Amino acid sequence: MHDRSFWHCLAVLCLLSTILPLPASAQSIQGRVLNEKTDAPIERANVLLQNGNERQGTSTDARGRFQIDLAPGEYTVEVSALGYQEARRTVTVRAGESTSVTFTLSPREYSLNEIVVSGQEREVEDAVSTVQQVDYAAIESQDAADVSELAGLVPATHVQTNSRGQTILYFRNAGDRQVGQFFDGALLNIPWDNRVNISLIPASVVEEITVTKGVPSVRYGANVLGGAINFQSRTLDSKGQRTELNGALGTAEQRRASITHLGRTQNWDYTAAVQYNERGNQPLSEGTNLQNNQPLEDRRINTDRQMLSAFGRVSRRFENGGQLAVSVLHVDAEQGVAPEGNATDAQSRYWRYPLWQKSTVIASGQVPLGTNTSLRGAAWGSRFARDIADYESIDYQDLNQIQEGRDLTGGLRLIGTQNFPLGSLTLSLNGLTSRHEKTTLLAPRQPVDSSQSSTYRQHIFSTGLEYEAQVHSRVQITAGASVDGTATPETGPFPDRDPIYTWGMNTGIRIDAGQEWVVRGAFGRKTRFPTMRELFGAAIGKFVPNPNLKPVSAWIGEAGVEYRTSTFHLGSTAFLNRVYNTIDKRTFQEGPNAGKEQRINLQGARIYGLETTVRWTPTASLVLDGNLTWSHPRGFTEDGTQRLDEKPTWLGTGRVSYELPFGLSVMGQGRYTGGVYARNEQNEFVTLPSSPSLVVDARLSYALSNITSGVDGQLYVRGENLTDEAVFIGLGLPRPGRSFRVGLEVTL
Repeated sequence: MHDRSFWHCLAVLCLLSTILPLPASAQSIQGRVLNEKTDAPIERANVLLQNGNERQGTSTDARGRFQIDLAPGEYTVEVSALGYQEARRTVTVRAGESTSVTFTLSPREYSLNEIVVSGQEREVEDAVSTVQQVDYAAIESQDAADVSELAGLVPATHVQTNSRGQTILYFRNAGDRQVGQFFDGALLNIPWDNRVNISLIPASVVEEITVTKGVPSVRYGANVLGGAINFQSRTLDSKGQRTELNGALGTAEQRRASITHLGRTQNWDYTAAVQYNERGNQPLSEGTNLQNNQPLEDRRINTDRQMLSAFGRVSRRFENGGQLAVSVLHVDAEQGVAPEGNATDAQSRYWRYPLWQKSTVIASGQVPLGTNTSLRGAAWGSRFARDIADYESIDYQDLNQIQEGRDLTGGLRLIGTQNFPLGSLTLSLNGLTSRHEKTTLLAPRQPVDSSQSSTYRQHIFSTGLEYEAQVHSRVQITAGASVDGTATPETGPFPDRDPIYTWGMNTGIRIDAGQEWVVRGAFGRKTRFPTMRELFGAAIGKFVPNPNLKPVSAWIGEAGVEYRTSTFHLGSTAFLNRVYNTIDKRTFQEGPNAGKEQRINLQGARIYGLETTVRWTPTASLVLDGNLTWSHPRGFTEDGTQRLDEKPTWLGTGRVSYELPFGLSVMGQGRYTGGVYARNEQNEFVTLPSSPSLVVDARLSYALSNITSGVDGQLYVRGENLTDEAVFIGLGLPRPGRSFRVGLEVTL
């Protein structure tokens, strides 16, 4: 009885403490955070106050208000919110006084990823699905030559270099060709294969990465049932100009150099960049044991690469709120393809890409059509050229044949939005057309006849409606529907295919359950059409074409919860993908095609799991963040269930960075992979030799501003795979071993 009375009293005291006002402190800072353009309050903005080594933080409420009680003194107040430029001010607090301040934050002006694909600052703050952003500070810490080296910054992301030498990324173990990859909102994927080798996309021009997982908006169009990623090009946030010079040297003949110039005036901004990087054959870990195709003792044969890229962008802002931008990206590369270490001479690819060129032109813009109506859009065109040189043996001297591939692609995206008192309605139109020419030349090069050349064309289109409503001050809902279609008017030597139409939908809810807590959920259906290569490609005799493949469809669901303060963030998302007509591979065991592979439709697949992320900033100098994803990928066959090829059960990343006195900074990161299986030539699934594995990297840098005035930048040294871990991403395909690099970055 006494125990019950105690708990009753305690409950009453807790209730009173929440409803009765506390005495005000003798002095405080209170204020509001507003949108500079609309004067609307910004909820959940982070407010950080610093006085020497003392730090205090809070976040704004639904009215954009905040208040912090503190001792007298001079404080630096920093205010930040996702989708806005940061603001900073020095405020003096006097004894016995309450100081009031108002911050107005400017919405960040992005390229197409925020102007066309999403609704600017609403994309992250109000998303019902998982939307994650990687800022420039994190990108810069990776010292990356290409964007494949940035993928580890995104939770639940698996990067793999396949037997064709293509580096591909996957979210949450999504199937092949299911992730849309964009640059400034223009599709990077080459429609012939609906993939792009992201190791040949330069990282020096990337300022921010936006990733959408779960159920992407209908605005992205078709073929994104595995998610979407956009690499946003660099611009200046304020008036002025800046020139950046970067250079690096490292083991395995690593050489890198780039120059970037950025400028901004009242109405214009521009960016120009040139980057060159090359490497020799990649280092081979000491513990790597390859049965075949490895004549070198400490290097992975035929893994060299040279890449030259150029980028330019100019943008014009108009007084009515409109904007027009034009971007050009050109990449020219040559690289080798590592032969599979578990394959015999008869099964191996002895390939090189003597030519890999991709040129893309993007025009994007937005225009207001009244107070509550706007039109945003983008158009792009690209040319892709790649030659595959097929050699007889691992000495890469005697040439069998050359396969030339030439692609011309055009794309268009239009998004119209009408705002209403309780929400907004969006109409999206997406179109993509592509032409692929494939020519096979026997060595030495011979005149082309009709039997050696073929042409393919494909059109993909999507139209959708999406409604977003704020049904309560803390509750947002989204619902959308789309119609997708594809046609292949030219199919080379194969019979014509009829057009295919399908549908998609998405719905979701987001609930702000307090100042720090957010709960959200989303559910939808998406489709991926078979690519021309999957239908008609033979990969120089390695595959048997299958022009009867069916589209892949999936029901996708996720539910997540987030806790966020000014110094701590914790999020966890459960996800489930139920895929139908999954496209996989089989190997013929007998007959005229024995040893060759063919793509087939499985009955389907099911992937469910849990993605957890955490970030803690206990001091201004120390940042700790990490993520861990567990998933259970399985495919359905007539005989039951089977594992999915090269899909890890566990993926985890941890990173710690600390700014030491006198301009020194240190960063360490590790990446864990476990539970990976691969299908061998007997169609059996076996564990990869290195599963599980842990790869550790480290970086030490020194700020140049500590030794010279007027010049910013840093000198750094970086070590990757410090323990020389032998990590396999596929059977006979190891990752690089230990390497080191030293670099210099100067800003003028």
